[in-house]
Parts: sequence; structure tokens; C-alpha cells
Amino acid sequence: MTGRRTRGAAGRVALLAMAAAMMLPTGRPLPAQASTPTGKAYRPRTTYEDLQMLSGVLNQLRINHPDSLDTHVLLMAAIEGLVQAADPHSYVITAARLDSAKEKAWRENKLYPVGINFEYYAGAPVVVGLTPGSQASREDILPGDELIAIDGVAVQATSVDELDIALSGPKGSTTSLVFEREREDGSVVQLPRTVKREKLNEASAVPTAFMVKPGVGYVRITSFENDHVADDVHDALGRLEKAGMTSLLLDLRDNPGGRVDQAADVAGEFLPSGAVVYTSEGRKADVAKTVKVSRSMFRSERRYPIVTLVNDGTASAAELVAGALQDHDRALIWGRPTFGKSLLMQGFPLPDGSIFVMVIGHVKTPCGRVIQRDYRGITRHDYYRRARAERDTIGRPSCKTDAGRTVYGGGGVYPDVRSARRPSMPGWVGEIGEGAIGMRWASAHAGAAGASYPTTDAVAAGASLSPTTLEEFRKYAAAQGVTVPAGTAAD
Repeated sequence: MTGRRTRGAAGRVALLAMAAAMMLPTGRPLPAQASTPTGKAYRPRTTYEDLQMLSGVLNQLRINHPDSLDTHVLLMAAIEGLVQAADPHSYVITAARLDSAKEKAWRENKLYPVGINFEYYAGAPVVVGLTPGSQASREDILPGDELIAIDGVAVQATSVDELDIALSGPKGSTTSLVFEREREDGSVVQLPRTVKREKLNEASAVPTAFMVKPGVGYVRITSFENDHVADDVHDALGRLEKAGMTSLLLDLRDNPGGRVDQAADVAGEFLPSGAVVYTSEGRKADVAKTVKVSRSMFRSERRYPIVTLVNDGTASAAELVAGALQDHDRALIWGRPTFGKSLLMQGFPLPDGSIFVMVIGHVKTPCGRVIQRDYRGITRHDYYRRARAERDTIGRPSCKTDAGRTVYGGGGVYPDVRSARRPSMPGWVGEIGEGAIGMRWASAHAGAAGASYPTTDAVAAGASLSPTTLEEFRKYAAAQGVTVPAGTAAD
């Protein structure tokens, strides 16, 4: 979650803070007496002593290193290390990597994104979701794929913000990406994909809204990125209510979040005026706030039963909606524990033209649960490695809902009803998608035998392929190096 961006940063203060923290193993104050791994006690060092040590190391590098070293590059690397040691989400975009003109155009919405959402895992950009309806969503790019190259150049970005800028460009232009995918059997394959830059926020974040059966409606919210998500949800609910909806399935699965104001307005569709949606807190008093539902005198909350669907791809602002509905006993939460990311961020320009973005606060649900997974005391690698690890309620912080139920936080929103994990796909299914084998075969087959099929609507409604056609597909896949077993789901 992004917060304010302010101007003016004291480079000297940042450097002093960097020097103080970079020499400590964990970036936290040491106890009065500590021990090394060998058991030997040592005295905690002062900030002044560590600054002297930093100065000494820098001086030794300048005097004795055989290469010609740029002092500024060395210090910027130290600052990046400091920021990364503070938490897994703060970051620096150095002036050397930052195209200031492109960054400015991006902030002014003059450039367009690809429809891929990334998070950084162990320092690498990994796909966590795709924008429904985008060209990228049709290119067999899957959550878990690691981006390794952009237009033939290894990925340089070290944060999602920097990566989004690097991937952006003129509307309709394309960029060539290379992903690395680990298969179920542990093998790794590199996959080239060409994706188009699009104005994604023009599309509705509510692409699906329909009646599942009489009285039961379904609404899917794919993100909270644009400024009309709440309006789209309001309109979808209105249409379903006119169709006789008396209960709702609200689907937030794989929703990566976005704007907290939109999330608050969506939660407000179902909560009474004045109900708390979330609170935030940080070291400074102006970070602390309590956001409540506000609405005009002509509207009231919807009061029918709700089941909210979540999974480990539900993150950030989407977790706020799920947490608020759960804390107020307004919805039953069904699915998997959510991602566990809910932070306030603030940007600071550095004197050399670099940008420093840091965590300035944590966000809590109405009853006081911290959604953010704990990152203290563990390595950055472990923090990301455990992002989708199995989690239960043991040791998790908890609080009481309005009705007195116990709910759990400390690492995402824990569902009221936990679903089973989706079974793994057979290896051959993944290989068919990786090589676009099914798509290429279907295109060739439709060109050769399209006249033998009924209308497109009839095929979509369930017309089946003949055994002869299925065997042709198996032979085609085999020629591409993929064996499709007989008697499988392909039939």
C-alpha cells in the first residue's frame, strides 16, 4: 500500500543512519551483553564507533583495492543494504538505474503497464497474478513464474515499483520477457513471452457478476487499482439485487490490492455508517488514523448474508476488506490464509536523484489484528520463501469480533472455513501450456477442419472432440516432446 510522497531528504542523516545499522547483524539494538556464535561475549558498539569503522573500510578500499572504485557507487550500495536490512519491502531506486524522465512520465500516467503483478521473493521478481482480460493473461504466464529478462537484458530492478517503471511504455507497444518456471518434478524451463502494454484501468475490476442460483449472487473483484472499483461494485450489486439476490459470494481470490480508499468504500457497501474499516499506526503521530464508513443520508448498508472467498493471492487492500467484514461479523471468510501484506509506504528523494521508499506504518483490522506477516528476526529469503507456506492458528495474534468470536492475524487474514489445497496438475498439462502447444494445435486444426464444427457458441456449450481428433492432438503433442497419456483429462 502506498502512502504519501514527500520532498526533502537529508542525505547526511540517511548516511549516518545507514552506517549505524549496516554494521549490526540484525539492524536492531544489541543487548547490554551479547555473545558471538562461539560463545565469546562482546560489548555493543556505539554509532560513532561504527561510523569510524565504515570510514576505515572505505579508506582501505580507496587506497588498496587494485581497481578504480567510485566512492559514490560504494556508498549507494551500502545505503541499499541498509534499507533492505530494515524490512523486506522498503527499497531504493538509485539514480544510476532510474530513468528520471520515464519515472516522471509513469507518475503522470503517460505510460502504460503490462497486465502482470509481481512480488519480490528472495530478491527476484515473481508473478503473483495477472490482470483479467489483459493480453498478458492469455500468454501462459502463471503465478510463481520468475521474470529473468526484459528485451534481452537481465532484470536490474530490485523492487516492484522500479520494475513497473521498467516494464511500462507507450500504449499498444510490446516488450519481450523471459520467465523461468519450476515444474512439479523440480525441472526448470525458460519461457519467452511477448506482452502488450495496455490501459488496464479502463477495464472494470468487476469483470464477473451473475446469479449462481435463485437468490445467490456472485461478484468477483480482481483489484482495487483504479478509481472506479467501488462504483463498479455498487452497480453490480444493484443489478443482482434487481434480479432477486438475497445472499452474496464476494470473490477476492488473487486480488493483489491497490487503493485503500476504494477498498474502504467497497467494505462500506456492507457495513453501517461509522463502522471502522481499518486503523494505521507508525512512529509519527500523523501516520495514525482510523478510517470509518461514511455515506450519504440516502443510502444504507446491504444486510444480506455474505461469504467472502480468499486465498494466498489475496493481498494488501483486498485483505483490508476481508478483515473488516470478518471483524464486524458481516461475512464468513472461506478459503486459504491471505498473503499478509499491509503496510504504509512513503517516498523520499535523495540528493543525488535516487529515490528511497520506506515503510512508515502498519495497518490493522477493526479489532486490532496486524495483517502484515512478521519480518523481524528472520532472513529476507525466509520471509519470502514462507509467503505461501502452510499456516495455522498456533502462536498467531488474535482478537475478538463484534460478536465475540476469536479471529487471527499476524500473517494475513485467517479464514473462518479453511479450504483444501488445489491438487497439483499433471506435468504434461503444464508442458502443453508452456509451449502453447494446445493453442497452436487448435489454430491449425480449426483451419483444416473448422467447417465440421457447429457454431462457436455450441462448441463453448460443451460440444466434445471425437476420439480421432484427440488422437491427432496426442500425436501433435508428442512431436513437440510432450506425452499425453490415454484415458486422461484430455479425453
